[in-house]
Amino acid sequence: MANREAPKPGEIRLISLDLDGTLLRSDNRIGERTRTALKKAHDRGVSIVLNSGRMTPSMEFAAELLDFDVHLISYNGAAASSPKAQGRAKLFEKPMFLDVARELLAFAKTRGLQLNYYLDEVIYSEDAPHLRPHIDLYVRRTGSPYKFVERAEAHATRAPYKVLFIVDPKVRDPLEAELAPRYASRATITRTDPEYLEFLHPEVDKGVGLRGLAAAMGFSMEQVMAVGDADNDEPMVRAAGWGVGMANAKPSVRAVARAITQNDHNHDGVGEAVERWVLG
Repeated sequence: MANREAPKPGEIRLISLDLDGTLLRSDNRIGERTRTALKKAHDRGVSIVLNSGRMTPSMEFAAELLDFDVHLISYNGAAASSPKAQGRAKLFEKPMFLDVARELLAFAKTRGLQLNYYLDEVIYSEDAPHLRPHIDLYVRRTGSPYKFVERAEAHATRAPYKVLFIVDPKVRDPLEAELAPRYASRATITRTDPEYLEFLHPEVDKGVGLRGLAAAMGFSMEQVMAVGDADNDEPMVRAAGWGVGMANAKPSVRAVARAITQNDHNHDGVGEAVERWVLG
């Protein structure tokens, strides 16, 4: 945990929030204390950004739970978008390498694995009985839009923001161990939910996306507070001038956070963080 004096009221101008396990409770709602604190911060001119591994459309439900418009960082940092009222224009984007995406698509097909190909704000995927349980799992969790095609490789003509394997949790870590040596220099590899293994541009993570958006908005990283809980939040928490780990945060996040909330995501940990380090 890095040493730094806690920010004074008015110093934080941008708040970056992970969704699952951070802003959202287990019931996919936002606690009233958190909603109230974020609204007060917004009314004082603080910009709020939701920062998630989800694709942009599947983040909209969370944005709509708030009483004001927000920026979005999606695809684990590969894209950043303006508020909805400004058309969700891309302010920063860094797709993965096309050759890596195509190789992984071919690998998934050879092994009979489900692979999501994220392009043009939809997921390109083949559909088959052995793939359907993994697709249905992802749709239940995220509500993401799929475009089912006969041959996914025929549509892989442009670089996606990311690709994602959805596999049995027992398969995920061995799959990473197999593929990581091959792609360590050509992709960022991220684990999120137990079934997910994601591949992005090698220079992309939630921290990179946050830096890109902050620069586009004219903020220094010292003016940014980031709050997260999971392994993929670690770069974002580390990059922020004031990085906060939730009470339920993984060890990787705790190791780089400047502070840890007393409350977890089910008990308004984000509201606590905003009250303590933004509103004062």
